Amino acid sequence: MNRGYVRLWRKSLDAGWIRNHKLWAFWTYCLMKASYKEFDAIVGLQVVHLMPGQFVFGRKIASKETGLTEQEIRTIIDFLKKCGNLTIKTTNKFSIITIINWHIYQGDDLENNQQINQPLTNKEPHTNIKALKNIKTFLSDSVEIGLSDLLLEKILSRNPNHKKPDLQAWAKDVDRMIRLDKRTPEEIQAVIKWCQSDPFWQNNILSTIKLRSKFDQLRLKMKANGNQIITVAPPPPLKCSRCQRELVVKNELYGDGCVYCERDLEAAQV
Repeated sequence: MNRGYVRLWRKSLDAGWIRNHKLWAFWTYCLMKASYKEFDAIVGLQVVHLMPGQFVFGRKIASKETGLTEQEIRTIIDFLKKCGNLTIKTTNKFSIITIINWHIYQGDDLENNQQINQPLTNKEPHTNIKALKNIKTFLSDSVEIGLSDLLLEKILSRNPNHKKPDLQAWAKDVDRMIRLDKRTPEEIQAVIKWCQSDPFWQNNILSTIKLRSKFDQLRLKMKANGNQIITVAPPPPLKCSRCQRELVVKNELYGDGCVYCERDLEAAQV
């Protein structure tokens, strides 16, 4: 494993994870175990190619290294998968855990490389700040990431060795389809499912940029084959039951309320 350091983002405090010591211990364990760069690991007599944010995982070894039971680890992994923080791919000999959005929070991107590690010169601030404002990232439970994941899932079901794309880049294409092309998420979802089951189109639509460019053609072909797009009402907004604040992700829920009103209660007690 490559040595070095990982970044701990302060917004983890807002999610309330640090209150659950076992969850926090295992999550930071995953961050420290993950590879910082692409390399080949040797597992037994097998070469495993790992990408940044991935590591070879076994519950017994993790239990020994973290002090958690295997059942506790299994429960925490299920939680982190549902939250969209990691994925796990299991073989008959080992598993590979992938930290989602590793390149955003741990990689050498513009913000991390220039804004954190290097001071700005007098000539650079306006240019760099403007560039940062144009960097849009999508939450793991956003519609854009969800539709990108759906397309990737369909592709991987046919070809498990398909190279994993940059889901943030894919999500940008989905965002353009919704904002600029005025496609509804239900339309996009239906077209993804149809084209990935069609013998011809499933091998021609292997990215969201290709999906966008061929969308009208796909939709017309889909309707010609008797498939209709069913409009589904969007889910109700996620709200805190205590303060009725609209929340962005489920991680913001905490106890009987959310992390925001919990902080307000703590502050009032001081």
